[in-house]
Amino acid sequence: MIMAPRGHKYSMNPIFSKLYKHKKTRERDPNAPPPPTLLGQVKEIKDVKGKADAQASYISILENKLELLERKHNRLESQVQQIISVINQRK
Repeated sequence: MIMAPRGHKYSMNPIFSKLYKHKKTRERDPNAPPPPTLLGQVKEIKDVKGKADAQASYISILENKLELLERKHNRLESQVQQIISVINQRK
């Protein structure tokens, strides 16, 4: 925020200027990890979204395989039932 010089029509009221003190900068530990940034969070979100998309595609592949195996199972069961009925008719 740009402050206007005192006496200017946009200068801050002296009563309020005491309330708004400038924030002192803290000394940072040079060994401390860097603070999180928005770019890092965006990258993390993209990674998570990519993993979720990969999981979704993998799940759809597994669903297709499951449907195929269920059809195969039903077909084999019906064939077994037909064989059993033929055997029972011959007796």
